[in-house]
Amino acid sequence: MLALALALVASQPLSAACAESDRFTFRVERADQTLVEGVEIHVEAGGPQGVREGADTVRNGVARVCIFGGLPGEFVVVWVGGAAQRLFRLLYPPGGRLPITHQGSPTVVLCEVEHDCDLSREVADRVVRLVKPSVERLTAREKQLLFEQWRGFLREQGVRQGALVEALRRKERQVQASVAASELLSRFDARAQEVVDRFRENADRALDYASGGPLQQIKAAIEGYAPVFWELREKTDGYRKATADAWGEPLSARFQALVDEARAIHERMYEPLNAIVALINDCRNGWKCPDKERARAKAREGAETIAVDVGARLKAFEERKRVFLEGMNEALFEAQGRAPAASAR
Repeated sequence: MLALALALVASQPLSAACAESDRFTFRVERADQTLVEGVEIHVEAGGPQGVREGADTVRNGVARVCIFGGLPGEFVVVWVGGAAQRLFRLLYPPGGRLPITHQGSPTVVLCEVEHDCDLSREVADRVVRLVKPSVERLTAREKQLLFEQWRGFLREQGVRQGALVEALRRKERQVQASVAASELLSRFDARAQEVVDRFRENADRALDYASGGPLQQIKAAIEGYAPVFWELREKTDGYRKATADAWGEPLSARFQALVDEARAIHERMYEPLNAIVALINDCRNGWKCPDKERARAKAREGAETIAVDVGARLKAFEERKRVFLEGMNEALFEAQGRAPAASAR
């Protein structure tokens, strides 16, 4: 008893020495949002000031931890300490890392082994949505990596399956599908614009220019565009299926509408540009080119007309693509995608 009393007395100066600005609160809850009680939460900060560690026992769902020299916005690592470490799993934040702040209380989500770690899909999705504010400025690749690392963090704690793991896998698939759609549509947009620009700049000069430079500019743009359109034509079904599986039919249908628009733009530019190429070849090879000045003017005017028409269509396409991709990003924490097929028993 005497030793215990001395220990309590010895701890008081340390507690009193903690400035209010060094105290940070954490809301500690279960996945169903009921508050945790009596669990010991440890927090570690690093950075230029060195490693600093604090701890507190959760009361009414709140832990108030002293972090000497802690700065709002600084990232810390949280974990469950004491005897509860064997009984609880840390579900959120991903990797146990979160920023501290004096404006509100960052959320820590725990589950108790053999008690409430078997989450429903609805509860698991709510836990995943907690990360939304902190990932809004991340790239798609960074988001995908975060979800992968989050699953790895759960796996290290022995959580290898269940609704939360599946929810994170769905998010990975959604990000993968959005990246694939974005890259395909953006490649078409950029390469198609490059083709009409190169024709506009070089079509008349390519007719009889001493060197093959202008003609090579056109050929290089066509060679860069061809595989992109081939992918758009031949692999769209695969892209659409991946989008439907990850995001559901409504977004998949919007993706298909953009693909159809890209194909229509291709059809709009295909024959007129081929006619200009035939005219260039005729004049350069001396086949059917009785009036080079007239041919040159025809090539120039044709390329200009296509550039204006297709350029306007590409600009509208780019805007619709932007809205579509931003919508996918916004829907990332709402979209469910297709429910996994029931397993045979």
